[in-house]
Amino acid sequence: MSVLEEVLLVSKDPLAYQKNGVYVLPDEFEAPLDVDQGDAILLYQLTENMELEGQQFAYLKDCFQRVQQQKRVAKKSQQQVSQTLLEIERLVLGYGLVLFQIEEFSPGEENFLSYTTQIVNQVDQYIDFISQLIQRAMQEESVLEFTESFLISLKLYIDSLKLFNLNDSHIVSAVLTLFELLVSFKSVAAIFTKVSGFFADYDVKPNQYEKVTLLGPILTLSPLNASVALQNYGDNLERSRQQTNVIHESLQTEHKMILDRLFYIIDKIVRGSDESRSDLLTYFAQIINKNHLRRGDHANANKLASNAFVTNIALLLVRFSQPFLDVSFKKIDKIDVNYFNNLNLYLDLSNETRMNSDFKEADEFYDQNKKSEENKPNFISDCFFLTLAYLHYGIGGAILYEEKVTPQVRRMREEVTRIKRAAQSQDMFARFASMQLPALEKSLQTMQSIKHSLQGFFSNKNLQLEIFDFVSGASTFLIRVIDPNHNFPFKNIALPLIPDQVGVENVDNADYLRRNAPIPFKYYPEFVIEGLINYTQHISKFAMSPLFGNPRLHSFIELATVVLRCPELVSNPHLKGKLVQVLSLGAMPMRENTPGFMMDVFEHNDLVNGHLLYALLDFYVIVEKTGSSSQFYDKFNSRYSISVLLEELYKISDYRRKIIWQSQNNADFFVRFVARMLNDLTFLLDEGLSSLTEVHNIQLELEKRSRGVAPTREENDEELQSKLASSERQAKSSCGLAEKSITLFNIFSTDIPAAFCTPEIVDRLAGMLDYNLASLVGPKCRELKVNNPEKYSFDAKSLLKSLCTVFTNLSEQPEFICAVARDGRSFSRAMFDRAVHILGTKTGLASDDFCTRLLQFARDAEDQKVAEEEEDLEMGDAPDEYLDPLMFTIMKDPVILPASRVTIDRSTIKSHLLSDSTDPFNRMPLKLEDVIPNDDLRHEIEAFKRKAAHNRTSQQ
Repeated sequence: MSVLEEVLLVSKDPLAYQKNGVYVLPDEFEAPLDVDQGDAILLYQLTENMELEGQQFAYLKDCFQRVQQQKRVAKKSQQQVSQTLLEIERLVLGYGLVLFQIEEFSPGEENFLSYTTQIVNQVDQYIDFISQLIQRAMQEESVLEFTESFLISLKLYIDSLKLFNLNDSHIVSAVLTLFELLVSFKSVAAIFTKVSGFFADYDVKPNQYEKVTLLGPILTLSPLNASVALQNYGDNLERSRQQTNVIHESLQTEHKMILDRLFYIIDKIVRGSDESRSDLLTYFAQIINKNHLRRGDHANANKLASNAFVTNIALLLVRFSQPFLDVSFKKIDKIDVNYFNNLNLYLDLSNETRMNSDFKEADEFYDQNKKSEENKPNFISDCFFLTLAYLHYGIGGAILYEEKVTPQVRRMREEVTRIKRAAQSQDMFARFASMQLPALEKSLQTMQSIKHSLQGFFSNKNLQLEIFDFVSGASTFLIRVIDPNHNFPFKNIALPLIPDQVGVENVDNADYLRRNAPIPFKYYPEFVIEGLINYTQHISKFAMSPLFGNPRLHSFIELATVVLRCPELVSNPHLKGKLVQVLSLGAMPMRENTPGFMMDVFEHNDLVNGHLLYALLDFYVIVEKTGSSSQFYDKFNSRYSISVLLEELYKISDYRRKIIWQSQNNADFFVRFVARMLNDLTFLLDEGLSSLTEVHNIQLELEKRSRGVAPTREENDEELQSKLASSERQAKSSCGLAEKSITLFNIFSTDIPAAFCTPEIVDRLAGMLDYNLASLVGPKCRELKVNNPEKYSFDAKSLLKSLCTVFTNLSEQPEFICAVARDGRSFSRAMFDRAVHILGTKTGLASDDFCTRLLQFARDAEDQKVAEEEEDLEMGDAPDEYLDPLMFTIMKDPVILPASRVTIDRSTIKSHLLSDSTDPFNRMPLKLEDVIPNDDLRHEIEAFKRKAAHNRTSQQ
């Protein structure tokens, strides 16, 4: 056989086919067959030989491989043979290109699909051939045509599959190999984004990008794919944690390999050309711009991009950001601080909430400060801000999804259990419900699988370390934006940025803060910081959290400190609330005698150590008003977190000194903080103990009914159970929050008792302590007895000890003794005797010294009460105008309120303004510095008191 016949597997001999599987050519081809007929032979084989129907591309690949074998065999001396092989190779490659470019050669999608199926199934055998085809296309300047045909046929193949995901690793690997092969040629990578189908049509729905675009299917390869989750986690609803972790690890390993390969592909496109880089960023931006609802509370996940798709893109962008956010920060100045002033941004900011400005103000700023068309942002800036968007809407959307799916799974489990239990009865409704059981169990299986896959994703420490590296770098960059000179981290940032408003609460200072917020940070979209906060808050809950022991953790804590210390930076109190939650998690001891994982940064980082304490005290006050309908309850969660932080920080001597300094040198500021603590503790104890009383009453009623006793309440059993559940929730919440507040009172009143005895606070504090002491040891204390009190974070003896500790801490303060004595509603020396009996004799919770001090305090207060009652008798004929209109006591320092013109004691209005910045008589805005001293009245009152005292002395 000639070289041509051996390579093309053709012959004129009719017997050749029977012998060697050779294709017999028709009469128009004359023997002997030589290279001059090669073109015609190949044309015949590809268009007329019916035996090759659907196999044409495989035939050319085989011919190419035989050429390579012959080349290796042929010696250099066989010049003629080598020339023949080169010509045959040229023809084979030429027709290889033609097959994928000229429809007449491969009519219909079926042939394209057939070719691609063969390529995918035997990808290793096709690599060299396709590589040579690309090189030939480069020579002929037809790279775009070949790439387009090849990729479209590959997409057709993927679309023809029922599923394309990690469950079929062979097909996935082959498809990725083909993408990798194509982009390994820079000329292909450069035009990759010009292929039809790279972009989606403008009106395509958010959930369709991953299906209709060329890169969509491969960018969705993730354990978060619902089918992958169901196949790996769904076979056993009762799997052990250890078994689940084994599956996690397996999928995490596979996901890492996929991401490495995807990054190779995307990186090649980025480096292909300026156009391919810009197109790729446009593609990613289009996806995230259409998926802002992924962070919406009522978003329909089925109508949005999948978690698998957007988290993969987010992870790839994070990798691109690594080189310019490394610990050296050598390239951090390449990120444009004024990025949002650029024209034609990839990101759509039209509906984005800003840090501390409204839409109109932000738009005006950008209009006045737009950069020129020539001054385009660099890739580093584009990539960085796009990554921030994906962190918030992509990974942040997955976080929100997990937070929603967890209670869904719990409810579905309860429903399955309920139906199974009911099915055992003969009730007709129960039998009907049991018919729905298979569908419900299937839904539960799916939802639980998705939940496990999300947990596997967020517990993948290596992956999360990459994300948190980005978070750390982004935190440092945002401080750089906030820094007026934009020199951070190479120079320290000076805080506060604007002077603290002495005597003015920032909670009522929103306009001033907005006017003085730093530019351009105030105009930044809120998501750039919200994504960092949401991610860090979520990931800190995992045992494999990347925050633990991370040397870059300080960057995020520095940003948190700056944001909390400068109230003008971020107007959204919910973001600050999440920040303090994260910091409190980092402060909590991890184990006994093991400090929280952030405590080292709190103590030794200069920026944090210098400013965190003031920031926490200030936010404790500011969070009084969050602007939402639930603001009254929102504040308790934030204050609980701050209380945890303050309790742990107080263990550090430097912070303890700072707190004492604030109480002594910044009294107005600290008093506001103590007033808020007092307000909260008063409400929480009242709410908690009232709810426990209701729990006690309902439990008693239900227990009596179970014994056949006639009902004493109007509600039926079902209504009572509902009320019981509600009261239990309220009791648990209020008692848990109150416990942390009373702990702070104990700690601070030990070292700084004077701060709790100012005229604005001391009477309310005394009244609150007396009232709750009476609740715990008085006649009604039995109403607090409930089943399983620990379920409600309630320990009556511990709470009693805490309240009495505050009494003893303040027992040597004359102002406090007088305030307790003045409390005509609840003070009783007998209550203190009862408390000492419980704490000292019955439980042994208090030492003899403690009990002695408490009893002595009660005697001192009793003596003071007797003395004041005698004085009140003498003052009983005081004119009404001498009496405070709210407290009905004789005023010491009367002042006139400017709007209502009412005269009131200065201490009373100061106390009122600690909680409410309005005139109590007409609700007009009021500041303490606006009140007008009523000196004439004060002199009258003083004269009246002197006369009364003189009369008393004369009578004695």
